[in-house]
Amino acid sequence: MSTLNSRVFIKTLGFGDEKMFVELSTGRVLTVPYTYTKRLASAKLSELKDYKLIAGGIGIHFDKIDEDISVEGLVRDFGSEKKRINISVTTNFLDIADSYAKEHHLSRSALLQTATMRYIGI
Repeated sequence: MSTLNSRVFIKTLGFGDEKMFVELSTGRVLTVPYTYTKRLASAKLSELKDYKLIAGGIGIHFDKIDEDISVEGLVRDFGSEKKRINISVTTNFLDIADSYAKEHHLSRSALLQTATMRYIGI
């Protein structure tokens, strides 16, 4: 998506306990977990609320944590109908899953989705 051609920009941000809410010029609101980046995840709420929209809303700059996020990246990662989830698994499990996925030319996400669907019989 090219933000310059489509003129999508960030209008406002809202902050919850675990997520921020990004209102776009299109009227859509993207829900972005703080785990999206390490700096967001480790920041205090007061640090997150000290932000600036940059370049007419094509990005967000969080000065106190030195983090920049583009609307293009947010739309790419959170603008589709796909939902992101966070799960906790052991490092050993991830190593095994990554190795299997690589051998079968799959991404980790594709492997876990395929395995889950087969397990539940869909």
